[in-house]
Amino acid sequence: MTWDKKIVLVTVKAYPEKSKKHGTVVCTAGVTNEGDWIRLYPMPYSSFLGDTKIQRYDWIEVECEQVKDEKLGRKESYRVRDTSVRIIDRSLSRGKVKGRAPWAERNIIVLPKCAPSLEYLEEEYQKDKTSLGLIKPETIIEFFTRESLQQPPEPKEYQRSLDDQIIPIIDIIPHVFAYKFRCYGCQSEKYHDIMCEDWELFESYRSWWKRYPRIDLLWEKLHEKFFNFMIQQDIHFYMGMHSIMPTWLIIGLYYPPKDLIVPMKKTIKTLDSWLPAQNDNSG
Repeated sequence: MTWDKKIVLVTVKAYPEKSKKHGTVVCTAGVTNEGDWIRLYPMPYSSFLGDTKIQRYDWIEVECEQVKDEKLGRKESYRVRDTSVRIIDRSLSRGKVKGRAPWAERNIIVLPKCAPSLEYLEEEYQKDKTSLGLIKPETIIEFFTRESLQQPPEPKEYQRSLDDQIIPIIDIIPHVFAYKFRCYGCQSEKYHDIMCEDWELFESYRSWWKRYPRIDLLWEKLHEKFFNFMIQQDIHFYMGMHSIMPTWLIIGLYYPPKDLIVPMKKTIKTLDSWLPAQNDNSG
């Protein structure tokens, strides 16, 4: 088997899930140094734990192969070779500029990937199986839950990884969060009503329960962060196609401040042209 070596800026981490074949794993998406969307699976959950855990906007190097046997034929899907992932740069995940996250630097890479609309992404899927993308909503109408919130489950079991980490076995968190929004492809009074699978949202739901044990208070805090705060930012949605059904999901949120200068679109040609000095080889 021949593995491709890819350099990837991690932009999306799905919430951990149980796999009969691979244990607890994470589906990860990002942009390669060549400017292409990529979906990496399975990524072991242990890669996202501890001091050297992979964070969003880390640059990683990974050996992978394109998946040819997916039901939907999603063109960006790649299978990850075990133990091949390493972090090569953390300047866009941990770096700070005057006390702020390096959003402007992230924008240079992320915003040129923005598609005109969800309708455009759907046309691209019909044409060539495009299944990842970024869109900017024209208006976010509502952030809501499809079902009543319940107390989120806590891990009840643990397993030991190959490198001797103790890993919680994640219970399934109900996928109940959704956004109602209009994008720039919506006509007349049309709008989209789409489930949101953002890791930060799910983890906030799980961890904030300890601080806000009343469901109404928990929802108030979630709504404050994921609606009131988000609509004040330059909010974008990372979109991904479901693995089984040809249905789009919001798989992540991208929310730089509005006061940043939007960079002009540019082509990412080589790793050396933009990647900062590799002074962090952890991972």
